Amino acid sequence: MAADFPQKLEMSFDQDDWEKLGITPWFSYKVRLPLRPLPPISARPVIRTKRLIIRPILPSDLEAFYELRRIPETQMHSTSRGRPDRSLDETRQSIARLQAPYDERHWYFGAFLASTGELIGEGGLPDTEHQPVSGWTRCEVLIKPAYWRQGYGTEFFKTVLDSWWSLPRKLRRHQLLPFCIGNQEPGTVVAERLELIWEASNTAACNFFPKALSQAPVSHEGFFTSLDWREGREGELVRWAGTMVVNPLRREPNSDSEDCDSEDSDSKDPSSNDDDSGAE
Repeated sequence: MAADFPQKLEMSFDQDDWEKLGITPWFSYKVRLPLRPLPPISARPVIRTKRLIIRPILPSDLEAFYELRRIPETQMHSTSRGRPDRSLDETRQSIARLQAPYDERHWYFGAFLASTGELIGEGGLPDTEHQPVSGWTRCEVLIKPAYWRQGYGTEFFKTVLDSWWSLPRKLRRHQLLPFCIGNQEPGTVVAERLELIWEASNTAACNFFPKALSQAPVSHEGFFTSLDWREGREGELVRWAGTMVVNPLRREPNSDSEDCDSEDSDSKDPSSNDDDSGAE
C-alpha cells in the first residue's frame, strides 16, 4: 500500500494564507488515475443497493431532477451553484451537460428509491477535469431533506465512491498543489485522493461526512477561508471545511517498469472555482 502520508494532516488557512496558496506553483506527481476517456453514459453501471437504484441521470428524468434541483435546503450548499434552479429549462440544460459528449468528464449519478422509483439524490464527481482547489477531483452528494438522517446519503455516497475506485487505472503525471501531498518530492508516486469541501456552517454536512468516511483512509482535513465565487454571493468571505479521502484500492506502481503517460491535462488554473460539493 502507498505510504505517502505518515498520518492524517490537520490544516487551517485564513484568507491571506489561502490567497498565497493561489499563487503557489503546482508540481507534477505520478498518480494512478482512471483511464481516459471515462466510460460513456450508455456503458455505466446501474447499481442496486439494499434500498436504492443508482444510475446515470437521463433526459427522461427531467421532471424528477427539476423537483430535486429546486429545493433550497439542498441546492444552496452546492459549491458551484449555491442556489436552486430557477426554471425547468435550466434543469434541462444541466441534464444535457451530463450526456455525451460531456459524459467523458464526470462520474455523476442519481439515487432512486428501489421501492418507488423516486429520485431522492444526486452525487458523484461532477467534473473530473477542473480541479481548482488542490488538484484532486471533488466529490459531492446532495439528498432531499425528507430523507436526511436515514442512511440514504451514506448508502449512496459509499456506492458511488466504490464504483469510482473500481475503474481501470493507469499511472499518469498529474499536477497538484504541494500542500496536499505533505513532504513528497515532485515527480514521485503518490496515492490518489478525492477532495470533499463544504461550508463550515453547513451542519448537515458537518454531521454527514465524518460518519460517511468513518472507515475510509483520510489523509487531510481542516478549514480554509476564501472569497465566494457563486452567483449572488460573489466577494463574500466563506469558511470552508474539507477533507481528502485516499483510494482504498491503491497500490504502489513500480515507477521503473510501469509506463507513465505524459503531463495530465486534467489539472487547471486554481484561480477558477466552479465545481460542486454538497451533503446529506
